[in-house]
Amino acid sequence: MKYSTPRPGEELPVPPDFPVTWESEEERLLLWRWDDIHSPLPASPMTVSVWDRTVTQGMAEAARASGRTGRSLRRRINGYSYSALVPSPPTPDHESAVPQTTEDAVVSTRQRWDSEFLPALERDLEYMRAVDLESASDAKLLKRLEEFFEIQKRHWYFHFLVVFPVSEAAERMAALYRDAMGAVPDGEPYELLQGMGNMTLETDRALRSLAEKAREAPEVESIIMEGSRPEEILPGLRNSDAGRRFIQSMDRFLSVYGYRPTGFDYVYPSWIEDPSFVLLNIKSYLSSDPRDLDREQEGQAKHAKSLLDRALRSLGSEHAKRDEFLDAYDRARELWPLKEDHAFYIDQGSTALLRILIAEMGGRLSRREILRSPDDVFYLDIDELTAAMSHPVPTDMQRLVDARRRERDRFMKVSPPPVLGTLPPEDGLLVQPELQRMVGPVMALPPDGASTALRGVSGSRGTATGPARVVRGPDDFDKVRPGDVLVCTSTTPTWTPLFASVAALASDSGGVLSHTAIVAREYGLPAVVGVKYGTSVIRDGQVVTVDGDAGVVLLR
Repeated sequence: MKYSTPRPGEELPVPPDFPVTWESEEERLLLWRWDDIHSPLPASPMTVSVWDRTVTQGMAEAARASGRTGRSLRRRINGYSYSALVPSPPTPDHESAVPQTTEDAVVSTRQRWDSEFLPALERDLEYMRAVDLESASDAKLLKRLEEFFEIQKRHWYFHFLVVFPVSEAAERMAALYRDAMGAVPDGEPYELLQGMGNMTLETDRALRSLAEKAREAPEVESIIMEGSRPEEILPGLRNSDAGRRFIQSMDRFLSVYGYRPTGFDYVYPSWIEDPSFVLLNIKSYLSSDPRDLDREQEGQAKHAKSLLDRALRSLGSEHAKRDEFLDAYDRARELWPLKEDHAFYIDQGSTALLRILIAEMGGRLSRREILRSPDDVFYLDIDELTAAMSHPVPTDMQRLVDARRRERDRFMKVSPPPVLGTLPPEDGLLVQPELQRMVGPVMALPPDGASTALRGVSGSRGTATGPARVVRGPDDFDKVRPGDVLVCTSTTPTWTPLFASVAALASDSGGVLSHTAIVAREYGLPAVVGVKYGTSVIRDGQVVTVDGDAGVVLLR
């Protein structure tokens, strides 16, 4: 569907393949934006149900603790997540208190992470891993489920208490850098934050070390390289002495780094449940010359230092501005690693352990023939799962599951409209600048078939050309080859091993502070983000050039 520029106060048209039923007039009169970063695919019923119990509640508690006003409404439309801002006019007292609350958070978050959040996360995850799910009774599993929900809600409370100050610190430093340097590329201020370690990079290094173990054992390397699919590789490894030793090494890797779901949805298993993604990346490392991550990091750190020196020279003898900039720089550098570290423990670790518990229940329901397959459990919601486990009598749940699976599969093939609802009146846009920022970029027309360039935002500098691989989700990972250009809606930290061998990437969503852009910069990987229609327009195998300096993807 093509959007034209709407008039203020006008209701936006609804595409025929994306029906929308508003639950109230209030909903219809709001402007709803698709969260294409966290919801690139339609969510399963289980994911929606779990997020309502954990993420949404944790976010609300963090917002209250941070003194944030206004409401952010969220709802699922055909499985995709949409949100609408309902700002509340702040009181004078609140307007004076919020800047101080924000400043206090920026100053205190690193100390709170080290002394409060991280120790609590480590204790919780150790406890969750130690629970013996297989031997627990159904009643005990249901009790554990409620317990894990409370743990996850607490973790998402930590999540939002961390991400808000991290972003605030980075934005503050970036604003002062621009003041000092004048007009610079959008992403340049954030290059000051490169070259530092984090848990995502640590995981990727550990995966590379595992690949080197395979390279050092010719028999293991041969088994991996000759297997076309992961399900063919594992049996070969198990039938070899060297292969079994390698599996022991892989198990040790997974015990530390394997609690990572491959997608945002609970339908996708974690690495420790299904190591296919790990094997695919090891095979990719063995068949190519992947980037030297340590060398890339050294180069990024030197580049960050050169940008700092340039900014300080530009500030010269303006001591007050110099001190203000250095203070903001130090705060941002102090907090920046938490942008990836918090995800390792919360978005990945905690989520994977809850998913493993739900999968155990799915296995039991399948063995009792209530469900056809263990994975069908993710097409139930929490109340339905609880009922099935509390009254384990075969029911017609399978028909419900099959209908929901068909519906999700149908909307997987649909491109959701970027915005829905009603454009605010002119005065609404003026008094709500966040809405004004929201509307402009998402209302652009999709390119026509004759277009030779797609414009986005420079996520990471550099230029590279290669065949495009359109990856809509983890099911497409096995088609990515060394030298390809990764084209996607968005990425998660669990996708980053792919970054080691691809030539460049382009994502429909995101900006300079998106996960895709941040990690691409760390890898020295040319990237254009916010392309909007890349996955719809670019064909698999089409040769494209990603110009990360200009923020353009050229179609050949």
